[in-house]
Amino acid sequence: MTVINENFCFNPYANLTADISNKALRKYAESFEIAKALGGDFPIVLDTNILLGYYGMSQNEKGKLIKFITTYKDRIYITKQVEQEYLRNRLSVIKKDFFGPLNKIEMDFVDMRNEISGKLQSFRENKKKILSQDYHSLWDDLKRIEEEIKATLYDENFFNEIIKQVGTTTQNNKNIVYIDELLDLTSNLNITSELTETELTYVRQLFEKLVADYNQAKENIRWKHAIPGCGDQKEDASGDFIIFHEILKLMKQKGSSCIFLTNDVTKGDWLQKDKTPHNHYLELAYNLTENIVYIIHAEQTLPYISFENIHKPANVEFEDISEVDDISRYESTIVTIDTNKGFGFILNTGQNLYFNYAEYDGNFEELHKNDIVTFEKGSNLDGKPVAKNVRKVSYSFNPPSGEIKREIISHINHYRGIGFINNQPENLYFHQAFMTNPEDFNKLQVGDLVEFIEGKNADGEKIARLVRLFER
Repeated sequence: MTVINENFCFNPYANLTADISNKALRKYAESFEIAKALGGDFPIVLDTNILLGYYGMSQNEKGKLIKFITTYKDRIYITKQVEQEYLRNRLSVIKKDFFGPLNKIEMDFVDMRNEISGKLQSFRENKKKILSQDYHSLWDDLKRIEEEIKATLYDENFFNEIIKQVGTTTQNNKNIVYIDELLDLTSNLNITSELTETELTYVRQLFEKLVADYNQAKENIRWKHAIPGCGDQKEDASGDFIIFHEILKLMKQKGSSCIFLTNDVTKGDWLQKDKTPHNHYLELAYNLTENIVYIIHAEQTLPYISFENIHKPANVEFEDISEVDDISRYESTIVTIDTNKGFGFILNTGQNLYFNYAEYDGNFEELHKNDIVTFEKGSNLDGKPVAKNVRKVSYSFNPPSGEIKREIISHINHYRGIGFINNQPENLYFHQAFMTNPEDFNKLQVGDLVEFIEGKNADGEKIARLVRLFER
């Protein structure tokens, strides 16, 4: 039986020979087109984003994805890690990528209508003197145009049609949480064996070491150190690395090459930015299994399916999220604040969010670094992401702002400044900055008993706030 350990793992420092490299790359080149066309009998593994992306697709594209999975269901596998990520994120994605945007259409239309009306009125009032006195015809035309636009925007028949059609879609899918064609289909797919706790521990520790090497490498040679998950900005980014090892075990078990379909091409860790493979992934997989893992952008293999999330702006990429209670407001920590200049930055996955005093509800001068705030995500006039409607959240032990919990630390990484606390059903992440005294972080060890109050991060995931060592 194949076991993930130092002899069978993603090891970029393995002593690869020219013969192994030649065989791996040649085998890839000779059969890539077959794999891309889903020819042969290679197992097909789906990434989590293929499954979760379903909920943001148009109804027509949903049907095409269901047909593809149905057609190839005997060859399709999902790894145990993918299954867990799908189930963990499914409900929140339905809320955020489907019902949330649907529910906002009516409100967004009203906001747009009011904004246009306000701008028209403001322009006319600001230019009234010059236009009404020196450009009489333009002034009259402007008043007529404003009246025509307002009459169209405030057409009750059109507004009622928006409510009707969106309401019909919402009603037709009201039971999707319970009766879900994709969930039903996924439950009958092949599932790979779950890695043992020993294997998972080894993979996570290996990931921490290799991602540190990747981050410390010079920019011009960093690509040589790429590993699955190295481009992920989540707190626990080892999920992709676990999936890769599950695929390796499947290939060894089947004695076959394998196709991995993903829509994750923006981070450059599964595929390079030009959608070509990382050669060392091919070589390492071949060295362990004598077969090839074909990592393919799903749109190359399934060009007839548009995986576009029609509910999100065109410049927003798919992001892996966890279940959230409030899809419109987020919570995170201030990482930079300049009260004199009136701006700050909030910790956020991918890119920290700028905000200024005008978007803060309260006394801006009282804000400090590491303060916890809730906010809405928006964009400025240049389309860059910013935080809006920022409000401070005061977590406290005295009086408690939530249930005070006590658990032991299950994992600590002093180099990255992160840790995990035992919790059911999932361990809780915490960062050095989340502690009552960040300077105490380096004193913490696995097995220490800490107390904390449960909070959320910028993606709505449960985390530990105000972590401190519990004095027995």
